[in-house]
Amino acid sequence: MLPVTLRWLSEGHCRGGQTGSTPLIRNTAAQQLADVQKAHPEELFNLLTRVVPYLRHKTWETRTAAAKALGGICDNAEKYDPNAGDGSAKSETKKEEQQNGFAIKKEEPVEEVPLAEGQLSLDTLDLPKILKYGKELLRGGGKEVDYVLAQMDPAQRLAHQKKTLMGRLGLLGEYLEEDMDLDYMVKPNGAPTPQTSNGHSNSDSKPSKPGATPDETGLSARQLNQLKRKRKREAQNAGSKNRLVDLSIRRSSTIGSSDADTAMSDIADDPNGVSDYFSMERTEEVDEDSKVVSEFKGPVLPIKSELQADAEVEGGEWPFDRLCELLMVDLFDPQWETRHGAAMGLREIIRVHGGGAGRVAGKPRSQNDAANQRWLDDLACRLCCVFMLDRFGDYVSDTVVAPIRETVGQTLGALLSHLPASSVYSVHRVLYRMVMQTDLQLDKPGWAVCHGGMIGLRYLVAVRNDLLLKDSDLIDGVIQAVMKGLGDFDDDVRSVSAATLIPIAKEFVNLRPEALDGLINIVWECLSNLGDDLSASTGQIMDLLAKLCSFPEVLEAMKKNAARDSEQSFALLVPRLYPFLRHTITSVRSAVLRALLTFVNIEGDHTRDWLNGKILRLIFQNVLVERNLDTLNLSLQVWKALVSYLAKDPEDLAEQFSAHIDPLMQLTLHPIGVSRHPLPMNATLFQKPSGSTYTMPSGVVPVTTRPVSPPSPAAPPPKKQRRKSTKIVEPAPTTSSHDVDGHMMQGDVDLVGMEILIRSRISAARAMGLIMSLVPVHVLEAYDGSIIPAMTSAFSSTQLTASMIIDEYAKNCVSKDQSRRFIEPLLKIIESDRPAHYRDLVSYTQLVRAQCVQLLNTFRDQGKVSQHRLPTLAVVVQGEPEAGPDAFSIQTADKVVGDDFDRLKKAMAAGQRLIATQALTEAREGVVEVIESAKLFKEQRDVRIKAAAASALVAMKFAPKKPTHIIKGMMDSAKKEDNVELQQRSAGSIARLVELFAETGRSGPAQKVVGNLAKFSCQETSETPEFSPNAAFKDNIQTLRKEEDRRDHPDAVKFAREQKAARITRRGTKEALDQLSGIFGAELFQKVPTLRSIIEEPLHHSFAEELPADAQDPNQEVGQSAIDAMSILRALTPTMHKDLHPFIMQLLPLVVKALHAELSVFRYMAAKCLATVCSVITVEGMTMLVEKVLPSISNPVDLNFRQGAIEAVYHLISVMGDGILPYVIFLIVPVLGRMSDSDNDVRLIATTTFATLVKLVPLEAGIPDPPGLSQELLKGRDRERTFIAQLLDPHKVEPFHIPVAIKAELRSYQQEGVNWLNFLNKYHLHGILCDDMGLGKTLQTLCIVASDHHLRAEEFAKTQSPDARRLPSLIVCPPTLSGHWQQEINHYAPFLTCTAYVGPPVDRARLRDKLGSTDIVITSYDICRNDAEVLTPFNWNYLVLDEGHLIKNPRAKVTIAVKRLLSNHRLILSGTPIQNNVLELWSLFDFLMPGFLGAEKVFLDRFAKPIAASRFSKSSSKEQEAGALAIEALHKQVLPFLLRRLKEEVLDDLPPKILQNYYCDLSDLQKKLFEDFTKKEGKTLAEKASAGDKEAKQHIFQALQYMRKLCNSPALVMKEGHKQYVETQRLLAKQGTSLSDPIHAPKLTALRDLLVDCGIGIEPASENDLTTEANFVSPHRALIFCQMKEMLDMVQNDVLKKMLPSVQYLRMDGSVDASKRQDIVNKFNSDPSYDCLLLTTSVGGLGLNLTGADTVIFVEHDWNPQKDLQAMDRAHRIGQKKVVNVYRLITRGTLEEKIMSLQRFKIDVASTVVNQQNAGLGTMETDQILDLFNLGDTADLPSLEGNKNEEREEDMVDATGEVREKGKKGWLDDLGELWDDKQYEESFDLDGFLKSMQQ
Repeated sequence: MLPVTLRWLSEGHCRGGQTGSTPLIRNTAAQQLADVQKAHPEELFNLLTRVVPYLRHKTWETRTAAAKALGGICDNAEKYDPNAGDGSAKSETKKEEQQNGFAIKKEEPVEEVPLAEGQLSLDTLDLPKILKYGKELLRGGGKEVDYVLAQMDPAQRLAHQKKTLMGRLGLLGEYLEEDMDLDYMVKPNGAPTPQTSNGHSNSDSKPSKPGATPDETGLSARQLNQLKRKRKREAQNAGSKNRLVDLSIRRSSTIGSSDADTAMSDIADDPNGVSDYFSMERTEEVDEDSKVVSEFKGPVLPIKSELQADAEVEGGEWPFDRLCELLMVDLFDPQWETRHGAAMGLREIIRVHGGGAGRVAGKPRSQNDAANQRWLDDLACRLCCVFMLDRFGDYVSDTVVAPIRETVGQTLGALLSHLPASSVYSVHRVLYRMVMQTDLQLDKPGWAVCHGGMIGLRYLVAVRNDLLLKDSDLIDGVIQAVMKGLGDFDDDVRSVSAATLIPIAKEFVNLRPEALDGLINIVWECLSNLGDDLSASTGQIMDLLAKLCSFPEVLEAMKKNAARDSEQSFALLVPRLYPFLRHTITSVRSAVLRALLTFVNIEGDHTRDWLNGKILRLIFQNVLVERNLDTLNLSLQVWKALVSYLAKDPEDLAEQFSAHIDPLMQLTLHPIGVSRHPLPMNATLFQKPSGSTYTMPSGVVPVTTRPVSPPSPAAPPPKKQRRKSTKIVEPAPTTSSHDVDGHMMQGDVDLVGMEILIRSRISAARAMGLIMSLVPVHVLEAYDGSIIPAMTSAFSSTQLTASMIIDEYAKNCVSKDQSRRFIEPLLKIIESDRPAHYRDLVSYTQLVRAQCVQLLNTFRDQGKVSQHRLPTLAVVVQGEPEAGPDAFSIQTADKVVGDDFDRLKKAMAAGQRLIATQALTEAREGVVEVIESAKLFKEQRDVRIKAAAASALVAMKFAPKKPTHIIKGMMDSAKKEDNVELQQRSAGSIARLVELFAETGRSGPAQKVVGNLAKFSCQETSETPEFSPNAAFKDNIQTLRKEEDRRDHPDAVKFAREQKAARITRRGTKEALDQLSGIFGAELFQKVPTLRSIIEEPLHHSFAEELPADAQDPNQEVGQSAIDAMSILRALTPTMHKDLHPFIMQLLPLVVKALHAELSVFRYMAAKCLATVCSVITVEGMTMLVEKVLPSISNPVDLNFRQGAIEAVYHLISVMGDGILPYVIFLIVPVLGRMSDSDNDVRLIATTTFATLVKLVPLEAGIPDPPGLSQELLKGRDRERTFIAQLLDPHKVEPFHIPVAIKAELRSYQQEGVNWLNFLNKYHLHGILCDDMGLGKTLQTLCIVASDHHLRAEEFAKTQSPDARRLPSLIVCPPTLSGHWQQEINHYAPFLTCTAYVGPPVDRARLRDKLGSTDIVITSYDICRNDAEVLTPFNWNYLVLDEGHLIKNPRAKVTIAVKRLLSNHRLILSGTPIQNNVLELWSLFDFLMPGFLGAEKVFLDRFAKPIAASRFSKSSSKEQEAGALAIEALHKQVLPFLLRRLKEEVLDDLPPKILQNYYCDLSDLQKKLFEDFTKKEGKTLAEKASAGDKEAKQHIFQALQYMRKLCNSPALVMKEGHKQYVETQRLLAKQGTSLSDPIHAPKLTALRDLLVDCGIGIEPASENDLTTEANFVSPHRALIFCQMKEMLDMVQNDVLKKMLPSVQYLRMDGSVDASKRQDIVNKFNSDPSYDCLLLTTSVGGLGLNLTGADTVIFVEHDWNPQKDLQAMDRAHRIGQKKVVNVYRLITRGTLEEKIMSLQRFKIDVASTVVNQQNAGLGTMETDQILDLFNLGDTADLPSLEGNKNEEREEDMVDATGEVREKGKKGWLDDLGELWDDKQYEESFDLDGFLKSMQQ
């Protein structure tokens, strides 16, 4: 059965790769598969069979992942060379070819070997015919299912497709699709009659109609069509794959029935056919229900044969032959996904194994070489055919991508590396003809054909550029093709042509200098013809241009052209690029900028004639409106290059830019609006590349900061020396269809975002500041004319930009005196009060006024205050242009809610006041709220402007005597600014100010600033805890109890606001400290000694000796300053200069002391500090940690030492991420030891930490040793490696010799189980032995328990140590099994004394005294609950829970009681640890190792919810993937503590188990009752279902029970008192039957039939037959399971007693006393005269051994599938000699079918989390590694690890499970992600492909 992992995949949980099967995951998975191939070379075919179907998968992600995996497998598979022993090496041919070089003539024939049937040859490939008649390959869709193919078996199908291929390629003339339908006439007996391929008979005389049979020649066209449709239907029915077998039909006997019924068993295919190796629906070939749990082990064909021909098995031919044959057929599949997968698969195989293709053992090398070449040539022909016929293009984002042609190109690339030169030339010839299309007799040029040819050429030149250098024809051909392509009318052909040339530009330039002119002209021509705004090729052509221009030869050629022809001058050519500056496609915009950068740097006469004011203006506009960050930075780079070059002549620069200063200044200083109130820019100030300006959108009035100047004249007249061109420059006209910058020009805050608008102003200020610093001083007036007024503008954002321009200008000025003219206005900004209002915030004031009006209206309407008493509010508000001094302002509003409010309220009548109070208070609160927010925005703008002005003063190196204002301006911004870029600017200025103070020797202010920075960087309590509230905690771990998590904040909103403010403050101040660190480098502490003392002194004071009293006093500052010191050290470490690392290392011993301090809060801070230091100074830090901290983790005396050490490890893992890998081994054993610590906190955090570490272990092995470790440590590491290896792979566990005489011969897997149990025992670990039912868990447990008792007794005898004193062990089991355990102990280990503490209370009371003195106590779960006070005081040695899944409900009393018991070792036995959902597993682990899976809430969020959400049919692909990732993560986490082996793996002698569903239909009476019930109850049920309370659930449950009973028999529900009882009795009396008549309960008759079929209850034919033994004993014996006792009674009375009186039976249900149950079992097993045993699932389903039966019949089914599984395995277990048949009676179309489908899901989940892989990583099967596609890199991260960019460590889940509030689900979340063209970029990146070729 294909494991569930594969099924998850095939159901497409990663559709479209939506939530992140990241490349990392895919590579890891592919790598793991490759490793499997390496370790097990013989597994090649198994691996291929598993991976290949995914090449056909519908999703891109899955196909690429499968190809990666296939590539990995191929890399590790042995290369095939049958002549390896011949001595002559294969590479000789290659060598020869290289030596002769040119000597090879291309026409020289290869050794003549006739072409194999169906092989194509490059020389004879008929292109015109293929293009004329070939079947075009489209997207697929049309006729997706070929019914004719569907009814063939795979081998026939392959043969048929190969046969028709020539026809589909068009090589046999016109291809008639329709013939396919009539090809396979369905004969009367249903067998198809094949016709010759393609419907053409081979004889010359053609029949009247292709494929017509004699009897249809006389039919009309309409009749023929009808006939055809009918045949199609028949073929459809014949070809339908899913046939359910209905077992309800009576059959003579189930024994030996061999006809169609084999389908119902799990034999997938008859042994002669080959199962369909490509069907993704593998699981549906059989009835799903029988598929689910079937464990058939019989003569199934080994899976290998699917891809392996007989010759391959003996190694007679190339092992990939069959697979390649399949893939080559798939290349021409109508579905594009299939073609894509096939091309990728071939690419991977050929890349590595192309040299072995076509070779056969037993032939001489020369013949094999020729055969190999034939084979490769044939593949090359097929690939060329795909290029010609493929028409599938994906119009994604900006460009069209032809995924098939691209991938086939890569396959061709892989193939070309194996081809000899002659074949490469032939391929080139074919591709060349496709591009040129001169001799192809096409009606019209085919762009797709040309495009395909170009792609092929692109890979050809990239892979075989060795031949380009040798052969002139080849390079000429390529150049001609490229030239033709670049001039092509089709945009995509141009694009790929440009891309073809880029990789060989160098060779082109060197080899064909004479062709350069032509090429350069074509490229420029292309650019001027790209009129369309969306031309995809633009970017590629730009890149080609930039690449070409990087060669001096090209530039020379261009210079020559320019000298020769004025139209070729740079001054005319470069402007052709300008229209693309604001192209809609980002990549094109970037490409233009890159090209311009290249041109700026070209040296030579006239090469820079194009540099003038116009390009400066266009680039500046780019800076103003570009939203993409990378393109923006590129624009700034180009700007810098242009301005710097022009500044060689400052006068020229000034003159060129003079005309543009005014408009560009206006745009730069244009204010930014606020949300919903944008301030549009004046579009007429933007110049287009053509020189014209934009028009203003109608109805938009630009907001100006001063009068608009008329549009500026064009650039200044050119200087005299420039050559005049005879032609006026007309850049290419662009039909601008889409305005890419509209939103930026509109200033639309909501669409563009405030961050981007501010960033655009910052960038523009940078650009303007740079040019101002480079022009001569005398022209600066023009600039100042705009800047000075802007500093006092009514708009806040204008003032901000003006200050930033000055800041940038001052930074760029060489002499700082130049910029001093601005000092006065800047000081004015800082020192004087800010204006009371800004015009860009006027909308907030208007809002305040509106709310005030509402408040006053409330007084009027609700409070009945007369109008004349109400104050009148001015209509105009402050900030509006026309506002006077009396306009409405915020002060007015304050008065309204203050004095006016109180005055008016007093004036109201008392009664009126009572009525209106609530409305008035609400209205007033509304006003107060908007006033607050208006003030907040105003203050934010004030802070921004002051900070910018202060920064500008610092940039001028201006430091007044009293620097308070400057410092305050910047500090406020660093503390409060929420815009990151502005905050970073302020932080940088603060650092420069400190530098300025240091330079001028003013240490006072510098120290003060740094002291403040340090203090503020410790504001955020989640990073730096407060000392006083936490000073009281000593013995707990602070990480688990951070105050924000614990405290319920009365005002949550306020708390969140404060948190955010603290976070912003820390961000800004930390940035300033980082910048300081960067400025001063190694001299940081000399220049800023305060910083050193802030860190050093508190640490020395508190931790040099014992912790002083003042450091523990919550009322003193000492404790807090010690915490702050560690916090600052932690913040600074990452940016500190390397030379300061010794200083940090000097302080580390003090931090380690803090880690062992008494107070939790010190330990917490020290742990975080140590973790950060280790992540930065890894070698020294980790060495210190391993040597100094880890030993204290097991300090038995001092709890604080243990807590500090484990907390440090926890944070270390969280901070270091992957960097921790080399050290994982050192950490894991110490952490493991703490998982059973006496302290609850230590246990919790240790288990959480261990859960993270254990997932990293498999990755650790390949990591080299970290440097700087001592020899001793390395030795220790090897020891721990052994332990880890044993932990992860039970097979590596040391064999354990059982020291006591167990009376049993252990099977090998049982011995391995005992070894594993001993390993757990040795390291004090606890685990679950979840071997399949019936593998002897009891025996394995007894072995380890007995051995441990014996070893402890020996130890005690030697040492008398209290640790080894005698302790009893406790076994808790279901009551039915207590007798079984006693029997097993007496049988296998009679030397152990055992007491069964069971029975009624009186009996138990007598046994109490014995409990302490006996070896083993056996009791039941109920008694554990009832006698908790008796059992809890004991210390048990082993505590074993048999059938431990019974504690699955964490809240049940029995679970709580069991978890209170104390023991040294805990062990759970359960064949089914997960029954309904994964939360049950949490409960089991909470018993074994509390905290290992986190708190229940965390577990729910991380695992249970995503897994449950993924099962709904409506779940989105994101949810499905999340579920798959969660399952995988959980599986990996619990892996080391579960051991599971399945019967079919370890028991070769166990016969198969066959599951069959036996359907029966409802009787008429049942149907009637069903209908009545649904009519009456349907509505109430629907209501209850939506209510969801307890009572409603109860009601629904009762309804379900009613329906289940009704499925069994109407008699179960139709009791007296039932509403329809009387009516039903009357009806039945009429018919002459009664309720108990079996005719109304089809299940009972079905059961009788089934028993008779099995030979049970058959009457002897005559008296004489009775004597023979054979007839006395039935051939089969059955277990019959029911859920309900009532039903069991019915089976007993109606079926066995009445219908089959001769049957002997026993019965066991809840009414049988627990102590007598084992006797019934023994009786049934030993006495074959009993035919049946009747059981209820709950009593007979657990733990019993009933191998006497070989037939199991379920009359009813449990919601919980594991209960049914458990029950059927009572018979299917060790000791069973016969095939076990399991029958499930199912009533068709009822609730029972629903139960079956629910069971299926539950089993899927359980078997994914707990599967055979739990026998160790060694057995990791390939399909789990098909992990491939569902191993999550996110899922595996520690639950405590934050994503470095988004979440900080504190925001993540804590070990205790305090989870932060997740955001509500956004309404867009369910929208699938749109296709990402990054996937194409990644897949079709040429450089990446070439790298993979070289591996």
